[in-house]
Amino acid sequence: LDVFRHKRSILQSQNFETVVYPELVKEGFLYATITEHRYYSIGSWERINLTTQFFAGPKTIFLDRDGTINVRPPKACYVEKEEEFVWLFRAKEAIKLLKESGYRVIVISNQPGIARGRLTEQVLQKIHQKMQTELRQETGYEIDAIYYCPHNWEEGCECRKPRPGMLYQAQKEYSLNLTACVLIGDDERDIEAGEAAGCKCIQVSEQYDLFHAVSDLLAGKSS
Repeated sequence: LDVFRHKRSILQSQNFETVVYPELVKEGFLYATITEHRYYSIGSWERINLTTQFFAGPKTIFLDRDGTINVRPPKACYVEKEEEFVWLFRAKEAIKLLKESGYRVIVISNQPGIARGRLTEQVLQKIHQKMQTELRQETGYEIDAIYYCPHNWEEGCECRKPRPGMLYQAQKEYSLNLTACVLIGDDERDIEAGEAAGCKCIQVSEQYDLFHAVSDLLAGKSS
């Protein structure tokens, strides 16, 4: 009995993972993998609330900016002034449809013009303020969040599409289940970033614009 009590006291004083996990590894019952996705446990009331939000939060859609909601500038050029931001036909209406359907709308955009000295982050903020103002005036809604990568092509950052860094940042800040999110963009890099994060992806073009993509999504027609 004394031996049993001694062993029990040892186990109680040790961390469960320290005692049990090595034995499971030895038997081949435990494996590990590295993931960029946020994971959730329910070891506390706070974590229970976060996990609930993870599974039951608002539907979320990610939108590329240039070429998806506004006119894409010529190659190697950027939207450098407020007046150069021009909405694509029915793009505001598409966002209105999403908001009315209960979606959280997040924009993710590469903005290498900042690193190249073509515009400042302050100017970019003014461009986005114009975008939000025009959207609000016409639809009564705003985009919920805007993420942008200010780095140049060769800087090797994690946020520049086709890398999914901006998606992971939004995931952490909004407790998102990225596998339940949708990304819409016009460039292969958008799609690669979305797929890397586990999102459902829809590519738009001049022939298949944002309004048609959103209409099909809401009607359950998109694959």
